[in-house]
Amino acid sequence: MKVEICKAKMEDAKVLDALLTQLVQDERQYDTSIDPSFVVSNFYKHYIEDKERLILCAKVGEEIVGYLYGYLKKDETLKEKQAVLDALFVLPTYRKQKVATHLFEEFRRWAKNEGVQTIEVSVCASNSQAKKLYQKQGFLPLRETYICEI
Repeated sequence: MKVEICKAKMEDAKVLDALLTQLVQDERQYDTSIDPSFVVSNFYKHYIEDKERLILCAKVGEEIVGYLYGYLKKDETLKEKQAVLDALFVLPTYRKQKVATHLFEEFRRWAKNEGVQTIEVSVCASNSQAKKLYQKQGFLPLRETYICEI
């Protein structure tokens, strides 16, 4: 299987929104506060041409089988430039075939070219598969978020 990693184009926006919807719905197994009827629409079209954001597609032929969305973080408290890996999703039938790794490698190259020293990612605490993937890419835990029902 040959996977091509490329920058998203405007015509990819609807497919990317559908994949983000799948990602959000997949995360319901780790976060029960997610609305089961939530559907993403018209999100990525606003960011595809933004130079401080990167949306990558993983394609097999013409089919988008995964994507990554990240951006440069603007935070005056940081001493170094940082990027945020905001979304990474691969269709279930293409997982465990290095698609996510290829997407991340391209994101890392982009971030490095932008002068970034660190990349931040958030993951649901009980999503062990995602944690394992990010640890393989060199991520280390930095913060923990706690939530309390009231």
